[in-house]
Amino acid sequence: MPELAIFIVGAIAVAAAILMLISTNAVHSALSLIVTMICIAFLFLTLNAPFLAMIQITVYAGAIMVLFLFVIMLLGAERLDAETVEAPVERRFRWYLPLAIVLALVMMVGIALATASPSTLDTPAPPPQLRVLNAATDAGSVDVYAGEELIASGVGFRDVSPFIEVPAGDVPLSVHFPDGRVQDFPVTLEGDTYQTLIAYGEGAEPQLTVVADDLTTVTRDRSSRVAVFNAYAEPVSLVDFRSEFDANDTVVLIPELAPGQISETFYVEEGSFDWSFAPVGAQTESERWFRMNEYEFDVDDSELLVFVGAPTFDGANTSLNPVVLPYRHEARPAFGGPRAIGYMLFTDYLLPFQLLGLLLLAAMVGAIVLTHREVERAKGRVGGRRRVSRPLVNVIAAQVGHDVVTTAETPAQLPDSSGD
Repeated sequence: MPELAIFIVGAIAVAAAILMLISTNAVHSALSLIVTMICIAFLFLTLNAPFLAMIQITVYAGAIMVLFLFVIMLLGAERLDAETVEAPVERRFRWYLPLAIVLALVMMVGIALATASPSTLDTPAPPPQLRVLNAATDAGSVDVYAGEELIASGVGFRDVSPFIEVPAGDVPLSVHFPDGRVQDFPVTLEGDTYQTLIAYGEGAEPQLTVVADDLTTVTRDRSSRVAVFNAYAEPVSLVDFRSEFDANDTVVLIPELAPGQISETFYVEEGSFDWSFAPVGAQTESERWFRMNEYEFDVDDSELLVFVGAPTFDGANTSLNPVVLPYRHEARPAFGGPRAIGYMLFTDYLLPFQLLGLLLLAAMVGAIVLTHREVERAKGRVGGRRRVSRPLVNVIAAQVGHDVVTTAETPAQLPDSSGD
């Protein structure tokens, strides 16, 4: 059923575009173009891109077409046929019809080739991306190499490096410690994935693990995605005690998470929460190890919460107190959304976007040139007689009040001079 709707709307769009080209009325052509743009907006809706559909209607079918109609009405080009022109002139731009036919044939051939060989549209998957997170209390700042390439330098405790592209497949990772030790950690990474190398544990030789980061689009409205990694020496649970006066109001989000394990991802609505990390089976708030007091979760974020023991100096001794290290990363924006469009326009497609603006400006100038009518003006002739609607003697008679032309019955007489 959706495919049938796409074909119907596509046929309407093509028919409206043809009417735009063959109509002799410029206003009707503009209205046909508006119908085509509305059909394109519907096609964007079928691709789950409501923002693009709204922009298509608001900007193109609305603002730009209103501007085109204003120019058409201002120049008086509502009708382009020969009946409205006082003196027919030779049609200009005779070359545009053959050019349009050639371009249409080229487009049809391109569509046919793309349909016949869909494999040519396949693109290779993007390379995997890896970051380094140091949750090891005694490791110091570390450097991480992927083969011979340095991908993270000087990552200290609680620090995390940005995502770096690495080759897909078997990647020989090596962690270099400040004292000169090198710890090899080969991994296998797939394309178009995000991974985090976590160093955790106590002592001079921390443990290493790679966990997957889910940075895909957050499908739930006004929510963020959360995962918890346990870098502590004991199992932990994540509990929301909520009301301290109602024991039944307690919600256990993660019942048990073993050391070195990462939880399943879950969604959290936008807002602030008071979560507690506690021993497994804890019943009261007094048993908790650490409380995230009014922690704010933003929209469309993917967060990794690392529960770890941080060293604390009390003057003479050093102890480990449980803390939570939050690492927030923006999830991939939804296709067709304003954030995704903004990223693409102002990063990968900035130059084409500027060229499109120049193209629209050129289209406006072309619309003015094509709709402007030139009426052939009669050239003045030297020595020619001007044709008037009333004879000159009639005009003089009307001015002096009597007829200035004498008839044959009363010939003109000379004045009588006998009396002199």
